[in-house]
Amino acid sequence: MLQSLFQRILLLIVLTTFSQLAPAQIFDNPKNLTVLPKDISAEDLRDSMKAISLGTGFRCSSCHIGEEGQALTSYDFVSDEKELKSRARIMMQMVNAINDGHLATLGDNRVRVNCVTCHRGVNKPYMTADILTQAAEQGGQKKMLSEYMSLREQYYGTHSYDFSDFTMVEFAGSRAAAGHNDEATSILDITLEQNPQSFMALVLYAQIEQQQGNAENAINYYTKAIAANPQAQGFIAPRIEKLKNSRKKQ
Repeated sequence: MLQSLFQRILLLIVLTTFSQLAPAQIFDNPKNLTVLPKDISAEDLRDSMKAISLGTGFRCSSCHIGEEGQALTSYDFVSDEKELKSRARIMMQMVNAINDGHLATLGDNRVRVNCVTCHRGVNKPYMTADILTQAAEQGGQKKMLSEYMSLREQYYGTHSYDFSDFTMVEFAGSRAAAGHNDEATSILDITLEQNPQSFMALVLYAQIEQQQGNAENAINYYTKAIAANPQAQGFIAPRIEKLKNSRKKQ
């Protein structure tokens, strides 16, 4: 957590310094512009580069020839040597096409997309569930939980990854549907530890216990779900009654 915080503070310092540099030092008379307007002002070019860096988490040296930590005046911004620079141009063209060719038809110029819309400040903008699914398929429950804790420690409270009840319960449901109940319940345990009143987590936990034939546990979780959301009693009560009746017949 401290390392992640330090990295963010360092990035903020770098970007603050970046924005305070006199535009004439590096942004005047730019060469080799293929997507951005060739007559773009130094200030607009500086702001565009800063927005790209903040939105994607990439650094100047990711796309341009230069050594991290050295003055930007030493960079070769004209060179097309790095493949990521070509990819960035394609992504910029995509953003322009969405804004100018699609969103413009809505007649609401307040609606715009940019790098951060999809990247959310990270290089590879996978969704939380995608990362956890990949981890589970590669290394099972242990790797999945390790990946979850790592993501949460580094990104909780940011817009980079979603740790909300809805997302985590939906992911748990997908693992249960794939036959991995242990993975599903481990995620539900974490969710309920964070929010004991999570109605969705309690209901899914009850359904998994019911499916596994654990009637007592299922009734317990269904009962907790009603306490968390009394309006759902009409939906859940028949399930509890059915479980109680089936238990009597055994």
